[in-house]
Amino acid sequence: MTDTFIIKNRLAFRLAKYTVFIAFLIGFVLGTAQVLEDFQEQDSQLDETIDKILDASKPPAIRAVHTLDQALAQEVVFGLIQYPFIIKAKITDELGEVLAEQTASVSRTQTKWITEAISEHQKQYLLDLKAPEYANIEPGKLLVVIDQDQALQPFYERALAVLLSGIVRNVLLAIFMIAIFHVVLTKPLALLAKQFFELDPTKNRGKSFSVPKEHKETELGLLCSSGNEFVETVQQLLIENRENHHALERSENSLKQLINRVPQLILAVNSEGIVLFCNRKFAEFYSCRIDEVAGLSLLQLHNVDHEVEELNQIRRSVEVNQTEEAVTDFIWSSQTGKKLHFSITAAPFVYFSEPATLFVATDISEQKMVQDHISYMANHDTLTGLPNRALLNDRLEQALAASRRSGDLNALMFIDLDHFKNINDSLGHGVGDLLLKKVAEILINEVRSCDTVARLGGDEFVILLQAFQSDVDQVTQDVERVCHKLLTILSQPIEVKQHQLRIGASIGVVLFPMADKTLDDLMRFADTAMYHAKENGRNGFAFYHQAMSLAVEKQQNMESELHQAIEEEQFCVHYQPLVSVGGEIIGFEALLRWQHPEKGLMPPAEFIPSLEVSGLIVPVSNWLLGHCSRQIVKWKETGFWQPDWYVSVNISPLQFYQADMVPTMQQAISEGGAHLTDICLEITETVAIENIEFAVNRLKVIRELGMMIALDDFGTGYSSLSYLKDLPIDIVKIDRSFVQELGQKSKSQSIVEAVTNIARAYELKVVAEGIESHDQLMLAHNIGCDIFQGFFIERPQVAEKLKRTYLTRDLS
Repeated sequence: MTDTFIIKNRLAFRLAKYTVFIAFLIGFVLGTAQVLEDFQEQDSQLDETIDKILDASKPPAIRAVHTLDQALAQEVVFGLIQYPFIIKAKITDELGEVLAEQTASVSRTQTKWITEAISEHQKQYLLDLKAPEYANIEPGKLLVVIDQDQALQPFYERALAVLLSGIVRNVLLAIFMIAIFHVVLTKPLALLAKQFFELDPTKNRGKSFSVPKEHKETELGLLCSSGNEFVETVQQLLIENRENHHALERSENSLKQLINRVPQLILAVNSEGIVLFCNRKFAEFYSCRIDEVAGLSLLQLHNVDHEVEELNQIRRSVEVNQTEEAVTDFIWSSQTGKKLHFSITAAPFVYFSEPATLFVATDISEQKMVQDHISYMANHDTLTGLPNRALLNDRLEQALAASRRSGDLNALMFIDLDHFKNINDSLGHGVGDLLLKKVAEILINEVRSCDTVARLGGDEFVILLQAFQSDVDQVTQDVERVCHKLLTILSQPIEVKQHQLRIGASIGVVLFPMADKTLDDLMRFADTAMYHAKENGRNGFAFYHQAMSLAVEKQQNMESELHQAIEEEQFCVHYQPLVSVGGEIIGFEALLRWQHPEKGLMPPAEFIPSLEVSGLIVPVSNWLLGHCSRQIVKWKETGFWQPDWYVSVNISPLQFYQADMVPTMQQAISEGGAHLTDICLEITETVAIENIEFAVNRLKVIRELGMMIALDDFGTGYSSLSYLKDLPIDIVKIDRSFVQELGQKSKSQSIVEAVTNIARAYELKVVAEGIESHDQLMLAHNIGCDIFQGFFIERPQVAEKLKRTYLTRDLS
């Protein structure tokens, strides 16, 4: 819009042009119809004329073709070319060979362009030259070419007259119409248009349009009234639009502030992968400003091509499907090359009429790390880092499936540390945990990388040996070598916090696959074999066979009966006297017996191992201490007990290494009523030497309470006489196996002599067990033993019978 109201294209002129154009068009259409009719008539006349000419030329042309008379053909062609509108004539024979041909020169006329516009410039006529007598021969051809421009000259002269008369008529009509339209319509319309032109809706508030009175009721008056209403509406809309624009700006600013504060990375890209906009978090990811990122391609921003391609694949999928897509774990590298994990949501949207894809990415790297750690924790032992039961089961399932397909044998080894509980109870869980870690390292170092070492809990480990062969004997030998190697290493002292710890292990082995046996079956069989190895003396291994399951079932039944025996107090105590060489009572050894309701009186060898394996030996031992204490009180009350007597009670290894062993023992004896000095605790040589440092400290505490300590079965364990000076003990008991060989020219007598000599040096009493004859008694006495015990002296008896029947005997 310009500052001055100027109408460059007046409506009167346009109306006049349209009127003239329409009149001209009508006249042109009518004139054209007349011309076309004339043209068609002229064209028909031309066709009739040509047909007559060709009919006249046909006979001689046929003769010329069939006689191959070129002269005659030339005459025919020459005759045809004499017509002013024929510009070419040609005769060819049945083989297409030209007999005669003539072409006339064509002069250009002023109407030639019209001819080319309304019709073909040239028109051809082709006539077959065939005589009836030669019906089976291809006809010759007579070609005549007509110059349409020459032929239509009469037509052009008539058409020119029609068109000139139409032009004059239209010019006069245009002048008349311009005058009428200007006065009636365009002048008042121009005045109204000027008012519209000069109106500014943003400034001319309340201004209205007007027209002359004579146009109040016309279309112009209606337009003026409608224009006033429209302007008022526009002015109102402008006000509202201005308010909405301000509100939109405020909303846009708030939105920008919002997306710039969210912790997610927000990015919008078009279909070419060009960044349309992003938030501050995304720009900071690339150490850029927001305005520096817009307009760049993803490849320009990110230097890891395959990651960009993966993101573009998501974008293309969103564009094609027009649906939101979510990727829970998408790896996107930082500028330093660190692999970060993102959760991405991609959605289609329109950005200023341009289709685009919006990405919202949440950094889940820490969450992923936590999840991975949780997954690791769920599948690994927290203490040793070894696979736990869950991961072991998974690998065992895979190995089982693979072995069933290939037929190759694998081995499952169940390992239980023999004396770990004693160490854990005596030195504390801290030392125990460190020991377990070292054992884990040992096991890992001694197997192949393809094998699996797992910890089930406590001191139980499992090794899965994979990828053997199908030869059972060869696989058995290979596994035996592994077992021997592990047992040799685990039996060596292991240093933990300056403690030299001896543990050893029991290993159960099962080879698989086994027909119709599941993972649980294999684990149970390996566990069964391990218990079998432990029952056979520990620090050994055993391969599973079916008979072991029967033994396990027997052990389970035994444990069930032992639980019932404890509840129903089926245990009893027999006492065997400890005497001097003259037969005087020194004390008694308390021996546990089981009065089974169906099997009768059971000796210790039949149930003590089950008590040890099941752990029931601890409550039973505490019961034994309490029972002996109460019996001592009864003997004292009846006058049978002498002040210097004592009752000797065997302490199991499991009980000795219990953390609360001392206070529990004190409580059991005190509640029974006896004094601690009335009791002598017997421990085996093996128990004392397993953890010599702990054993020394614990025995010192016990001696400080006033209790005596005896070292039982000496000579059957480590048999090192140097231990006698290290251990705080009072009595050494020579094992019956040495006593029974006295006088038989064996090495046993030399051992007994050595023990008694050292014992005297350390002021220790020596007890000879298993005296079964007078000669053994005297030999043991002569060697240096102080106290004697055995069937020759007295068999173990219940307390009441012992009191009634025992008589002091002269055993000399």
